[in-house]
Amino acid sequence: MKKKFSCVQGCSDCCIYREYYPSFEYGKIGVLVLPEEKAAIEALAKNMGVRIRIIPRLAVGKNSPDKIIAYQMMGKNEDGNLCPFLDVESNERSAHGGFKCKIYSDRPLACRAYPVIDATDKTARFDPHCQFCKKFSTTKGSSEGLQQELEALAKIRASVTADDTVSIWRYATATGRANGLLSEGWILESY
Repeated sequence: MKKKFSCVQGCSDCCIYREYYPSFEYGKIGVLVLPEEKAAIEALAKNMGVRIRIIPRLAVGKNSPDKIIAYQMMGKNEDGNLCPFLDVESNERSAHGGFKCKIYSDRPLACRAYPVIDATDKTARFDPHCQFCKKFSTTKGSSEGLQQELEALAKIRASVTADDTVSIWRYATATGRANGLLSEGWILESY
């Protein structure tokens, strides 16, 4: 990435739109929340009077999901979109003119890592849905200038790991445009 990442003027897309992952059948995903972040996010919501829904995302176990290694905070709309902490009601705006995050200084690591979705020592892969990445036509580039994002991603990776003796289980959210037709619950990942 030649230009240092900064939010596009007026954009809040990463806080509004959720995607189907890893496929439509799993439903839309929420923001990744690590187990050590869950209680703090729930406390923030309670103190602010914000309704949130945090459900499992990934677990490990031999024959069943025995240990949750990641949660997800779902969007507040029925279609799975819109972060519950995004202030869309007031006229307050963030520094770049988008909607203001009510918990910006305490946001989850996944939000801090954005738009980096994968990285090596020298190269980063960026979210292709990010308006900045679209504007500058990049989904892959130099990781230079993204130290905070890369550190957040490294912390996520260190927390969300499993050894070869257990299976990975992914939680299907039943959230999205076919709401009611999608099932909710654990699915054994097959590779």
